[in-house]
Amino acid sequence: MLKTLFLRSTARTLALGIAAGVALALAAGTTSATPIIRELHLTGTEYPIGTAGGQDSYWEVYAFPTAYTGPLTPGYQAWVFTGGAPQGNVPQQWYPGIGNGGSDNVGANGARWIGLQQDNANALFPGNFTPPQSDYSVIYRTTFQASSTGIASFALLTAADNVISFFVGGTVDNANAYMPTMTGVQIGSESFRLGFLEWVTGDAPVDAGTNFLYAVVRDRFRIDGTNPNIGNYGQTGFIVAAVPEPSSFVLAALGGGVMAIGAIRRRLKRLA
Repeated sequence: MLKTLFLRSTARTLALGIAAGVALALAAGTTSATPIIRELHLTGTEYPIGTAGGQDSYWEVYAFPTAYTGPLTPGYQAWVFTGGAPQGNVPQQWYPGIGNGGSDNVGANGARWIGLQQDNANALFPGNFTPPQSDYSVIYRTTFQASSTGIASFALLTAADNVISFFVGGTVDNANAYMPTMTGVQIGSESFRLGFLEWVTGDAPVDAGTNFLYAVVRDRFRIDGTNPNIGNYGQTGFIVAAVPEPSSFVLAALGGGVMAIGAIRRRLKRLA
């Protein structure tokens, strides 16, 4: 009888200790350290590499330049480009092949390039213009979950045609009619890579629960190589091939703690 009571007492003490340890691990991974970021989706992963593309359920086309007067309106799901030939439909840098701008810019972690509509990668402002002209940008948006309110660390593996910057929260700033941007906190700095993936890293404040991540994709105005008196715009699109993942230490503590507490509870039942 005394042995049973001792075992029960020891088991309960151990359970409380493990629960406290799990709580401390959670606190270390959230409040006192950085919030855990979850459900921040890569671009285009719903469509396996080598298959036709379609609408991305997680990323939406959020804002256009106010100078744009074409038929597209913001507020729809971005399009996952099929890629490959014909080059006139999808720029060669957007599909695999070392000779086509880099072998790592499509397909990393199952991610794919996304843009405005279907496989039409035409510029929002087609045709030739007299220099100088402003670049233009399109803003995309997705959601993610944060475990707590605080300063979160971000690491995004990305490439864009031509330039991309990321913001957490905020509202659209239309001060420049061609280049809308965000008033939120920018993560790191702009990425100018196109043929190869590049890491964009930085910290930003988040709220517990649902947050918004914005990708501002800027297309450059380029002077014609054969006639300096005219210039034009290219295609737009981008890829996000890696995002922050929950701390493995915190997840291990959670998983191990839950399993240990479950085992102790089963032991207590046998002793009852």
